[in-house]
Amino acid sequence: MKSKKYAYIGIAAAGVAVAVIFLTQFNTSPTVTTAGISAYTLDFTYETANSDLRNTLISQNINMSKPLKFSTPDYINRYCNFLSNQTKQAMIEYCTSTEIKDKHANFLGNVNMVGSTIAPVLVIATALSDPTFNNYNDVKTLFNDVMNETVCQCWAKEKPGGYSTLSDMMGALRDFHLKGKEPNSTTHGIPLGGKHFEIELSTTTQGYLWKLLVAK
Repeated sequence: MKSKKYAYIGIAAAGVAVAVIFLTQFNTSPTVTTAGISAYTLDFTYETANSDLRNTLISQNINMSKPLKFSTPDYINRYCNFLSNQTKQAMIEYCTSTEIKDKHANFLGNVNMVGSTIAPVLVIATALSDPTFNNYNDVKTLFNDVMNETVCQCWAKEKPGGYSTLSDMMGALRDFHLKGKEPNSTTHGIPLGGKHFEIELSTTTQGYLWKLLVAK
C-alpha cells in the first residue's frame, strides 16, 4: 500500500538533492536548533499555498493533487531529501508533495514544500519536458503560477534580470542550455519581492527537467 500511495512523488523522489545558493545563510553548525530554520520560513503556510496554487492551476486546465504530508524523520529522509547539505537537510521538520498533471491527465511534475512545522523555507517545483518541448507552455504556466502564489505578483514592476516576463527568462535559459554542452544550466539566485528564486534546466534521458526553487 505504501509504495502505491507514494507513487506520485515522481520527479521529487528520483531527483538529485539540490544545492540552493540562497539557503547558504543557514547555520551550518551541527548543534543548530529549530529556531535556526524558523528564521528562514516563508510568509505563508503549507495549507494556504497548496490550496491557492491548486485553485489557480485548475482555472488554467492544469490539475494539482491534494498534498501528501510528511512529518516523521524517516519519511522526510525518504521522500523530501532535497538539500545537498545534510546538516541543513536534518533541520527539515515537515514536507508536502503534490503531483501536477495537464488537461489530458499526463504527468507534468511536482510541487514540494519543505521547512518547519509552521511554514516552508523552500518551495521546489519540478516539471518534465519531452525532447521537442511539446508541453513547454504548461511548464511556463506552472512556474508562473508558483511564482505568483509563493513569491509575489510583482514581476512586471521589478523585471528581474531585465526580463519583461518569466516566460522571457525561461526562454533565454532554454536557448542558453540548448546551445551549450553542459547537462545543467541555472539562473542562480535572483531577488524578487523580498524573496529569491532560481530556475534550473537539466538534460535527462527523457528530455529536459525544469526546476523552480523559491526561498527567502
